[in-house]
Amino acid sequence: MPIYKYKLETFTETRHIEKICKPYTGQRIDAQDGEALPQLWGIEVSTPKMFHEGSKKIPLPRSGEIKTCHKCGGRGRCKCTRCGGSGQFRCRCSSSSRQKSRNKRCPACSGSGRKRCSKCSGRGRKICGLCKGEGRLFYFQQLAVKWKTLRSQVVSDPLEQELSLPLTLLQKVTGEVITMDGDVTVQPLAGFADVPEISDASGRLIQEHQMTCGPSSHILKQRQTVEMIPVAHVQYGYRGKNLACHVYGLERRVFAPRRLHNLACSIM
Repeated sequence: MPIYKYKLETFTETRHIEKICKPYTGQRIDAQDGEALPQLWGIEVSTPKMFHEGSKKIPLPRSGEIKTCHKCGGRGRCKCTRCGGSGQFRCRCSSSSRQKSRNKRCPACSGSGRKRCSKCSGRGRKICGLCKGEGRLFYFQQLAVKWKTLRSQVVSDPLEQELSLPLTLLQKVTGEVITMDGDVTVQPLAGFADVPEISDASGRLIQEHQMTCGPSSHILKQRQTVEMIPVAHVQYGYRGKNLACHVYGLERRVFAPRRLHNLACSIM
């Protein structure tokens, strides 16, 4: 009983420009020569091996500039949000009736009713989280590149429906490769008119993968494969009952609608 699995893989490259802001710590600034920044796909990038996913980020030349930090106004420090800039906050003992009734000095604030703010060490201001105390920011643009493989597969229905073997199980095993085709873009398979699931899936999935790519994503290569998955129908008897199971895939996995008891034969 031949069962076929069609698999389409599309290796894509996606690009977009990111605007980055970092504390200025002396980074080199390229001279602004008035030349326009390169186009999204005009930047030369070395691609990895086909169908090997990954990512890369490349700073764009002549895109850097220095600006005063807008969060702290160039001072390098911001008002502490915990104490409101006072450097202190109210101690719990000032509102504790139990502490007042005992008339004891609070060890936390030494009886002053105020505690030093631990977040800003009593200064009222803390280091700016955006510029890290530098007071200036370095703005630049970078190209973010990501390589990803789109994968889709379809399994043909078994001819003997009474076997009731779930197709989801067949998708998880491998079979014998009977055809493989690879190119920048592949064409729908021919020669599978007697297997409509494979014939229809070939054209439909190729079109779907192409539609997922837009101005920011390109197809680098496609690969389509058809495998023939072996399936054996095994009948056996147990305590006077006639039972059956399936052995499928090159991995020789076993599926039985009921629990598989001690099988008289061994699966090699």
